Amino acid sequence: MSIKTKEYEDFGGNVAEMRKLLLFNSTHTWDEVIEQLMKATGYDGIHCEQIAMIAHTKGKAVVKSGDFEELNDINVVLKEISLITAIE
Repeated sequence: MSIKTKEYEDFGGNVAEMRKLLLFNSTHTWDEVIEQLMKATGYDGIHCEQIAMIAHTKGKAVVKSGDFEELNDINVVLKEISLITAIE
């Protein structure tokens, strides 16, 4: 019986550095949320509607996963209209 081993290349990244940008349900209009999500992320309208619907029905939705710097750039734009967000 032979044993197979797999080598993993270290890309210098750390999985622990991955974070999530969350959008919470708020009192903004549907159109305001969609437009600001599109402006902040570059996603198309359908993708932004899906994020908004999840936030509306479940209380929160993941906008994007990534490193803090990338998510913070998006978060700054979402905060322009006082959307409730968090980076975890």
